[in-house]
Amino acid sequence: MSRGGAASSRSAYGQDKAEKSIGTAIAAAAGRDDHATVHVLRHTFATTLVRGGTDLVIVAELLGHACLETTRAYTRPSAEDRTRALDLLLVDK
Repeated sequence: MSRGGAASSRSAYGQDKAEKSIGTAIAAAAGRDDHATVHVLRHTFATTLVRGGTDLVIVAELLGHACLETTRAYTRPSAEDRTRALDLLLVDK
């Protein structure tokens, strides 16, 4: 995997299962004992950014998506996310 380039399963997990890989290291650091795929890591990355308030356009750019609809699919909002968003609205009293 080149620095700043796209991560593929092959580049992140290495070609040899015995090889220590960045994908395995990230999953271990996150406390996951199962095999977290690059795809799962990308979804987690995108969702974390969106829930942290990063604009969807920026997240799309970081993921290399040309279409915002693709990024939106990566970051499906939870019921709690929707409630938090509605709580931001001003209410006249």
